[in-house]
Amino acid sequence: MINTPRIKTDIEPAIKAWLKQEFDDTTFQERQVKFPAGGSYTFDAVSQDNRIVAAIIYDRANAGTKHENTAGLKKTFSVLEQLKHLSHDTVRMVVFTDLDLLNLVQRRASRLGIRGIKLLLCPLPPDKKDLLDQILDAANQE
Repeated sequence: MINTPRIKTDIEPAIKAWLKQEFDDTTFQERQVKFPAGGSYTFDAVSQDNRIVAAIIYDRANAGTKHENTAGLKKTFSVLEQLKHLSHDTVRMVVFTDLDLLNLVQRRASRLGIRGIKLLLCPLPPDKKDLLDQILDAANQE
């Protein structure tokens, strides 16, 4: 199982700092967002004014083998479905830490009607990337 507390305390702040730079010093925090048609979902990075909503995907394209990370893809597509419920006035995005997974999702998701949802790659600092790799490697060994 992925060491989620370690990701939340050591990796996620670096991603939110990158988002802050990308979006004019906007501060992001994990928060529940209500959908216009009812219901809600907790997203990883939401701007203070709720105009920018992002999900963060830490998975890799391959889960420790040469096979696709099916669980990571399912999670990503589930998050994309949640983002589709938000108003088109909202900047909706998924932030990836793995380029291969981002590319895989881009190829597959084009058929899912995700127009208007940005797929971004966060360039983690080397120390954070190494730590994330260690966490994911440990999870793959279980």
